[in-house]
Amino acid sequence: MPFLAGIDCGTSFTKAVVLSAAEGEPRVLGKGRTRSGVKVDEAAGAALEQAMAEAGIGRRQLDYVAATGFGRYGLSFRDIQVTEITTAARGAHFVIPETSAVLDIGGQCTRAIGVSETGKVKVFKSNDKCAAGSGMFIQRAAKYLEVPLEDVGELSLHATHPQPISSVCAVLAESEIINHVSAGITVQDILRGIHESLADRAGALLKRVEMKEQLTLIGGVARQAGIAKALEDRLKVKVNIPQDCDFICALGAALLGLKRLTGKRSAGETIAREYAN
Repeated sequence: MPFLAGIDCGTSFTKAVVLSAAEGEPRVLGKGRTRSGVKVDEAAGAALEQAMAEAGIGRRQLDYVAATGFGRYGLSFRDIQVTEITTAARGAHFVIPETSAVLDIGGQCTRAIGVSETGKVKVFKSNDKCAAGSGMFIQRAAKYLEVPLEDVGELSLHATHPQPISSVCAVLAESEIINHVSAGITVQDILRGIHESLADRAGALLKRVEMKEQLTLIGGVARQAGIAKALEDRLKVKVNIPQDCDFICALGAALLGLKRLTGKRSAGETIAREYAN
């Protein structure tokens, strides 16, 4: 029974998933997460140690390591690297097979991905020109508003008069927030305005990937209930949020690693049989 690891070296957090494939059926055994930094191997190693401890295995038992995310090229102990576009599609399709469109709002950029019936990428669009269109802007706004990041989603749901953030530049958007605070606008209304602004920008991307009536939202921002509500209200679609939504890319990497390992082993067995004959 092979053991695979998928490691998502993101800009804010590094996530790791360990899975097994008993009788060909992939099953997640453990997960781990730590803050990313300039030392990619160190962060990845820490996340992987957590995942292996939960899975009850040691490093020598791992058969294959697949890396994804911005820092994937810096991971020295990887066996393969895969783009986060591909792993997002594969992971989302695995947990929600009917997925036709995936939205990943990451720390640095937002990605809209059209997914085929087999979990492959059909088309994708990315908005990575400015932090105002990414999860990093939410973090910066929460810090300025003196709100714990984990409370942002719930506070957004209690808005009564959301104040939209129209600027596409993070610096100018922060100026808008300052003006709203000076005008006495509530934190709840400002946060909902930020979520609605992100939803509008995401909607423009999703229109270009042929989104249907359902959307799968992944990444750390997906844990904020306010963004899901904003997407449903603005785009008039059902938003599906997988369990462990921020581990989807790591899961997709592990699944693709399993496919690669299985293919290599099958090829090796064929060669051995031919040589024996």
